[in-house]
Amino acid sequence: MKKSLLALLLMSFALCAMAQDRTVTGTVTDDDANTPLPGVSVLVKGTNIGTITDIDGQYSINVPPTGNTLVFSYLGYGRRELPLGNSNVINVTLTAEEAALSEVVVTAFGLEREKKALTYTVQDVSTRELSEARELNVMNSLSGKVAGLSINRAGSGVGSPTRVILRGNRSISGDSQPLYIVDGVPANGIENLNPDDIESINVLKGPNAAALYGSRANNGAIVVNTKRGAATGFNVTLNTSYMFDEPLLLTNYQNIYGQGSNGNYAPGSEFSWGPRMDGSSVADWSPDPNRPQDSYSFLPQPNNVRDFFRTGHNLATTLAITGGNERNQTYFSYTYTDAAGVVPNNDLSRHSINLRLTNKLTDRLTLDSKINYIRQDIDNQLAQGENFSNPIRHIYRLPRNIRTEDISRFEYVNEAGLLRQNYFNPGSNGGANPYWAINRNLRVNTLDRIVAFTSLNYELAEGLTVLARAALDRSFGTNEEKLYNDSYIIAQNGRYTFGNSESMEINTDFLISYEKTLSQDWYFNVNLGGNSRINRNSSLSSNTGQNMIVPNFFAMQNTQQVVSTHGVGSPRDVNSLYSFGQLAWKNAIFLDVTARNDWSSTLPRQNWSFFYPSVGLNAVVSDLVQFPQWFTFAKARASFAEVGNDTSPYQLQRTAAFAAGGLGGYLSLSTTLPNENLLPETTRSIEIGGDFRFMDNRLGLDFTYYKTNSINQLFTVALPVGSGASSFFTNGGDVQNEGIEAVVNITPIRRSDFNWNITANFARNISMVNEINDERPSIVVGSDFLRQFRVEEGKMFGEVYSRGYLRDDQGRVIVGENGVPRTTPGFTVRVANYNPIWIGGIQNSFTYKNFRANFTIDFRQGGSIASLTNAIIYADGVTEETLEGRDGGLIFGQNFMAHETAVREAEDGTYVPNDIPTTAELFWVNMGGRNAPIGEVFSVSATNVRMREAVIGYSIPRSKLEGLPLNSVNISFVARNLFFFLNEAKNIDPDVTVGTAASAAGFDSFGPPTARSFGLNLNLGF
Repeated sequence: MKKSLLALLLMSFALCAMAQDRTVTGTVTDDDANTPLPGVSVLVKGTNIGTITDIDGQYSINVPPTGNTLVFSYLGYGRRELPLGNSNVINVTLTAEEAALSEVVVTAFGLEREKKALTYTVQDVSTRELSEARELNVMNSLSGKVAGLSINRAGSGVGSPTRVILRGNRSISGDSQPLYIVDGVPANGIENLNPDDIESINVLKGPNAAALYGSRANNGAIVVNTKRGAATGFNVTLNTSYMFDEPLLLTNYQNIYGQGSNGNYAPGSEFSWGPRMDGSSVADWSPDPNRPQDSYSFLPQPNNVRDFFRTGHNLATTLAITGGNERNQTYFSYTYTDAAGVVPNNDLSRHSINLRLTNKLTDRLTLDSKINYIRQDIDNQLAQGENFSNPIRHIYRLPRNIRTEDISRFEYVNEAGLLRQNYFNPGSNGGANPYWAINRNLRVNTLDRIVAFTSLNYELAEGLTVLARAALDRSFGTNEEKLYNDSYIIAQNGRYTFGNSESMEINTDFLISYEKTLSQDWYFNVNLGGNSRINRNSSLSSNTGQNMIVPNFFAMQNTQQVVSTHGVGSPRDVNSLYSFGQLAWKNAIFLDVTARNDWSSTLPRQNWSFFYPSVGLNAVVSDLVQFPQWFTFAKARASFAEVGNDTSPYQLQRTAAFAAGGLGGYLSLSTTLPNENLLPETTRSIEIGGDFRFMDNRLGLDFTYYKTNSINQLFTVALPVGSGASSFFTNGGDVQNEGIEAVVNITPIRRSDFNWNITANFARNISMVNEINDERPSIVVGSDFLRQFRVEEGKMFGEVYSRGYLRDDQGRVIVGENGVPRTTPGFTVRVANYNPIWIGGIQNSFTYKNFRANFTIDFRQGGSIASLTNAIIYADGVTEETLEGRDGGLIFGQNFMAHETAVREAEDGTYVPNDIPTTAELFWVNMGGRNAPIGEVFSVSATNVRMREAVIGYSIPRSKLEGLPLNSVNISFVARNLFFFLNEAKNIDPDVTVGTAASAAGFDSFGPPTARSFGLNLNLGF
């Protein structure tokens, strides 16, 4: 394969050398400020030959003999076309007055359209900061930059996945995340794509913007366009970024009381309710018979948690090569990423190779092909939440007197010669040495991913083209787990697991397009296409069980019985036909109409065909009505869309599974009855909005109102006992999302050597469950020790219920005889809902001569989080909040938790004000802990404001590089997640959740600490 790649590159560069062109040079400047414009697109009209201006606004382009016009375009400026004539020097000025008319975005099927002609909301994202202030997961870089976009990270450490939601949750039991489109083709996420390969990112919001992508786009679409070669000769770019990650621990640990309970020292205790740490000599806690000491000084260890973490890093280097002529263009890149998380031994390495070839085979036929190979290895991806392999769980609970030098000796060999864990409570159900967890609970995950496509575009006649394309997104993964002997509870005798998985999506599609200008006023285009999507996946996992013959010899043969599981996956075939068109009048009024029909293999035959349309109208009012000079631009838009959706496989027939047991295993039937009459889920959406610009684009407002209803949702309904099954799969429900979005652009200063631009976004979404089912008005989507995540009829999506205070009919808290509030026995009290009141962001961009700076602040107002972390560490007595009342004297509702009104039961059965004192230990141990925590006590606000991103860069003037083999040098100081201006959750990062499922929203359980990143980026052009 390496030889083939090299041959393709050499062929492309040879073709470049054979071109017979003339070279045209010039400078592009701002007409108003008379300053050079870097990054302006320069294109030879009617060809694929193009380039961009450098930092000094200069360009050089090879023009073929047939070329006679250059096209200059730049985001925020008017498009200009200039004839060449006989001159080889073309200088041009661009004006910002026509910005709203010239902005171009990538929409459905990779097609480019003028932003002013769109009838729905699209927001583009600057890609420059993606490769400077790098994130291992590209999606994290979008936080705070897109109105209505919410991003949460899973707490699995370096390389963790994200949950992305646009305009609220829609699906009761399915996925509410958007569809990802890469180069016009659906992709299985973009989390591990190389940021340096990304040319543009456009966020198509809601079903109105993404109706043509089918059922998976009813939650919107994130459209990525990657780089391709240019007809500018041979160019090489080297981009290197190095960022440090520092753990930013927000938990305030107390450093007064140590191990034990009731004020007494106990060397085997997992709690910090013992005596004051006064330096007295106490018995050593280690069970190691060879321990170097029998006693030690009982002193506070304020850094024993922080000592566990390290400085992480993210080093990424990209070598990119472009070349070509008017007929053949090549883009090749290789990126190596080396990253380490703040938790020791949690490391990532990633290789990405990308090759894209664009060939004009004839004057009418163009071939575009790409292959991207990604290899990713993650060592010791963190277990999450209450998993006892999660080292965060154990380090956060560490008693305040345990010295780092002692606990870091995590193992020993006992008298029998067996390796044992060095922990103060051997065999604990819930505790472990955190250093054992990172060194003796080992995981290795590998991923090989291939993303490829090839397309042919043929111009049959003027304005009539045919596109045929085939695309593949295929991943192969392996996972290996080694749990050493003496891993309490999870693998007392050790366990070895090895598994592999495979997923594949194949898309083949065609598109016939025709466009024509009917007269000076009328223009139309019409498109007809089809798509065939094939999804296949499978998995196989085997383990030794906990019956390894030789301790800690990790091989599948080292057991008497291998336990294996084979998953046949979720095969799905969807075939589609669609059409869309636009009618334009005076390039000012635009009517869009779309229609699509899908046939899905997961629905019953009588219902597997479903049709959905959309229509949109857009009027550029400023082109039709004369406004005052200060009113630069005005556009109004409205649209309606309907999007269908199928269900997951295997819902039409009752399934069976084999399981180990007895002599030969046994067969079990699914407890969910199938439904042979399932209907497709449907989402209907309306959207209206406007785009207004003032004072030569120094002030702009883009406003949108939307409303979506997702009906005929798919979920289970409980069946009565004796029916032979526990539930029945059916349709029903109506989830409504209604909201507003606004993007404001302000340019306070625009001068020849200094510019200041502000972009602010705001979004408010109300997600309501209007209806579920008469037989099931409430559905439990997920549950754990602390809470239930429910979807309930008539309430906001994602209500969280837990145990709470027992109250009288006046809402007063009833206190028991021990002075501690009495609590409800089950999950009956609403304690949280993660949905915010509003979210937003502000970006400040500055340019001064060759300096530039960009700062992003991220806002989240409202919503709440249920914290199992706090429930456990408060019960352990390790936080500052547990200091008050150690010696007693706490009276709930008076000098403690005074915001509550508390009563106790008198002898006559009436309730009187509470006056029973209690202790901090008694209160927090009863309220918290692992098994039955009281969620009402441990729910906190998710409101926060943070400095999300900062980039400060300098570009060395081209005149300073004369005599050097460099065309450009850019260096930047970069930082992400620097600090919180406000965080009402205190020791919790509201962005981090346990996994990416819908039920993970607003749930905190021992995620890794918030980390701030800072470093340098160097970009060299040759």
